[in-house]
Amino acid sequence: MRELYKLPEQLTHILAAGEVVERPASCLKELLENSIDAGASLIDVKIEKGGMKRIEVYDNGKGIHSDDIEYVFERHTTSKIKSLEDIFSIKTMGFRGEALCAISSVAKVTLVSKHLEEEQGCMVKVEGGKVLSKSFCPFKEGTRIVVEDIFYNTPARLKFLKSPSTEQKYCLEVVEKIAIAWPEISFRAEADGKRQIFTPGDNKIESVIGSIFGIEIVKNIVEFSLEKESLKVWGYFVNPTVSRATRSGYHFYVNRRYIKSKLLSSCVDEAFKNSVITGRFPIVFLFVQIPPSEIDVNVHPSKLEVKFRDEQFVYNTVYKAITDSLKSEKMIAKLDLSKVDDANDAELEQKHIEVLSTNSNDISLVISEQPNFFEMFSDKPREVVIEQQGFENFGAGNYKIVGYAFDTYIIVQGDDSLYLIDQHAVHERRLFEDFKGQIYSSNVQSQVLAVPVVAQLPSSQKEFVLSNRSIFQNMGFEIEDFGKNEIVVRTWPAILTKSIDKVFLLDVIEMVYEQMVEDKSLVGISEDLLKRIACRAAVKGNSKISDLEKKEIVELVLVKKEIFHCPHGRPVVVEITKKDIEKMFKRIV
Repeated sequence: MRELYKLPEQLTHILAAGEVVERPASCLKELLENSIDAGASLIDVKIEKGGMKRIEVYDNGKGIHSDDIEYVFERHTTSKIKSLEDIFSIKTMGFRGEALCAISSVAKVTLVSKHLEEEQGCMVKVEGGKVLSKSFCPFKEGTRIVVEDIFYNTPARLKFLKSPSTEQKYCLEVVEKIAIAWPEISFRAEADGKRQIFTPGDNKIESVIGSIFGIEIVKNIVEFSLEKESLKVWGYFVNPTVSRATRSGYHFYVNRRYIKSKLLSSCVDEAFKNSVITGRFPIVFLFVQIPPSEIDVNVHPSKLEVKFRDEQFVYNTVYKAITDSLKSEKMIAKLDLSKVDDANDAELEQKHIEVLSTNSNDISLVISEQPNFFEMFSDKPREVVIEQQGFENFGAGNYKIVGYAFDTYIIVQGDDSLYLIDQHAVHERRLFEDFKGQIYSSNVQSQVLAVPVVAQLPSSQKEFVLSNRSIFQNMGFEIEDFGKNEIVVRTWPAILTKSIDKVFLLDVIEMVYEQMVEDKSLVGISEDLLKRIACRAAVKGNSKISDLEKKEIVELVLVKKEIFHCPHGRPVVVEITKKDIEKMFKRIV
């Protein structure tokens, strides 16, 4: 009996759509690439409910001829390649001719376009891959496409989408990434009626970076460039004094196509290995121009990966381009006093005053100084003393602090042993346990900042933070909108007040941002996230701490015996017995 059957055409289209249209953001990416290929100088994006309800893209490109307009929804119909040889000389963003077919197979699509050679526009409506109608209509120029109710006919796919705010974040990220590579195009993006992104279209990448990431990033960028044979590598990196907790700051483009690349990621990691603090990552905008014949862009359904013919040559060129700039005088921070504007400073100061005055009746506590970072953990009298003679009895062994090595390790003498205690590991564990306990019991104590922290964010991150501000509020951060690309933080978790600074805040936002936490009670936050926050907030090695703080650490480890490992499993204390020492000196055998 026959067991193999040819699938119906409609079903094959839906299955093929799964490779191209993974979520609303991937749909938006395909539409933006079509607009770029049409020669647009203006691209306007509007999304609703994270793109799940509606995605609208308008461009002022050359338009689609009325004779072709219904055929753009047929699979593998394109004007960009005609033969096998063309695949190896691709210069356009799109080339497969399957995006609109895939999108229309799982959504309701309305396409209106006016070709530059025609007098009027033409409208086509498609649903589930079938053309429902075609009509002529007045239309000024370019193309407008509306995608509604994505995955309406495949409800199982809807279950795998995230919340509207998360999907919106993905969509805005797509606009941001593509806009960076096309500075001559003015991109505008609106989400649920609110303008999120605007780039001027002045053909300056610095302008795009500034409009998306803020002026602080632009002030710290360093340009690099290197050309070898037919390969040109160029771009910008932000001075390594400004870094990120993850690789989210890596932006790679090959022939102006945004890609993800393990090869380029490892190259950037290696280039900055000795220039960025361990555990931190630079912000890089890397552009690779290479002959199309030297790459294969047809290796990933979403065209997010490329394969280089000579990977080692590309790696070496990128590495040299970056490392040469890291050695230049451009890395030296300069203070330009000529640009100091007293009026702007006064305006900023007034802005902070206004923030403090708003809802002033709700302020119960203002931080005047940062507390000792162990002070909140102990309500008992201090039991450890720093003396060079005599022992302090704890009732659980005799200990005294006899040294402090490398501003990191506390040296403690006991009855018959020496102990080396890692200050960072102990503090990290204590922060982790206490912060986790407060969060999971919904009892995080926060303190109001005397001077609120103002931070600049990309529009996608800012909107994500504001849409999920209850998550951050339950963590102790009260966050509000502060105008274009800015948020303001009024309160800080009391347990983390040692780490009140903008860089720490950006790291926390980035960590939560990447975790995609949707549980507003915060029970859904992973322990890994809390470990990272605790590690980032804890006192660092090579950082001097007070005698009082040393006492607290010794008490926690040796007297109370509460902490023996950091959250990542590393030991916090090492014991060297008197017998071991005597063996080293050959006093005993």
